[in-house]
Amino acid sequence: MDNTEFKKVFFVASHGMAGDHLFDWFPKALGAHPEIYIYLGESVRSKYFNERSRKERPDIVQYSNFLKDLGGSTYQSIGECFSYRAYQLEQLTGVFGDDVRWVNLVRHPYAWLDFYVSWRASNLNMPLDNTMAIDHEWSVTKHDYFSSLNLIPYSKDNVSIWASYQGMDILNRMLSDRRPNVTNIPIESICNSQEQFQSVVTYLTHGRINYNSHLLDLVFSWLQKPFRQNSKLIGDPEYLRSSWPTWKHEAFSKIIKAETISMFESYGYQL
Repeated sequence: MDNTEFKKVFFVASHGMAGDHLFDWFPKALGAHPEIYIYLGESVRSKYFNERSRKERPDIVQYSNFLKDLGGSTYQSIGECFSYRAYQLEQLTGVFGDDVRWVNLVRHPYAWLDFYVSWRASNLNMPLDNTMAIDHEWSVTKHDYFSSLNLIPYSKDNVSIWASYQGMDILNRMLSDRRPNVTNIPIESICNSQEQFQSVVTYLTHGRINYNSHLLDLVFSWLQKPFRQNSKLIGDPEYLRSSWPTWKHEAFSKIIKAETISMFESYGYQL
């Protein structure tokens, strides 16, 4: 099979947007180019349809075919952002080689954790009378493990506590992203440099797409104000840790692995 027709398709992975403005900004900046189509719907379909569970995603090879047919005849590139995790995208290489490209965007762990917790504290953008999402989050939390660490106890209503613990455990799981086929890029480096942004676009689109200076200035101006109501910007994530209560410091020291800290420091983050 000739896979070169799939060079228009690309994927961007992450460990969840959680209302983080930087993760909102990147697909919007990509979609601002008239020759890039960005699809974001797969991560929210379970909110409205009963096709699958919240965790399940369609077969990635079939999904690549779907994207190619969805926009390939009209656009120079079509990409899907944030519905898949890096480990789910690794099989693309075996099927498509270098034709379907993808990257995994990482975030400063203090900022990532802050958005992870606040997103769950706000019922994961669901209507107040719909607890399906938060019920799922509670059901997959490692209650027995956290109890074994003698951390501050909690009830289901103490979302800020158990979500903090669970988020820290997920930070450890991000160690699985450090595999040979995974290209991990700090999203802050993209947001801080028009050249780096264009470099990522060039890679994902096989050099098809270039932004002129006016479009770059426009999309980078969007970094100054969140798109979501009541959202926030985090300019310096390190100040977040200084404001943590004692129980959160204790949890971080007990849950976060030394390897996890080394991984994030290798990305250039200060912990």
